[in-house]
Amino acid sequence: MPLSFDKNIIGSEFDHSVFPPVTGAQIREYAHAAGESNPRYTTTNDTELVAPPTFVVSLRGKHFMPSNMPNLGRNGFDAGKDIDFGVPVRVGDVLTASSTVHDIYEKTGRSGSMNFIVLRTVVTNQRGALVATIDQKMMFR
Repeated sequence: MPLSFDKNIIGSEFDHSVFPPVTGAQIREYAHAAGESNPRYTTTNDTELVAPPTFVVSLRGKHFMPSNMPNLGRNGFDAGKDIDFGVPVRVGDVLTASSTVHDIYEKTGRSGSMNFIVLRTVVTNQRGALVATIDQKMMFR
């Protein structure tokens, strides 16, 4: 049976979160957890400190999935991320994350039909500069 859903969901925003200013402690904690030893990410001087590029994946909005998500199947799992990085995150940055449904599609593999949803999160800083675009894919059977 072909995948059927309301096409108006594509491009719809389901989460918009503004985060408190990034602290040096947050950056150092993330760098330590990620095993980073580059002084750029670990220096004690907050004016020179920048976050590792993958810091953006630690941001958590209010909604992980859209409330009007179509029924794509019973069992879902993470099918990967694509991240395009922009300007570095610095101490004091106020980050805004806007998440939308970017795509929904069906594929057939060796084990049968699979449905995918791609959730796009665009992260910007207080100056409106692009920090990252994250495409999170989920697969359902």
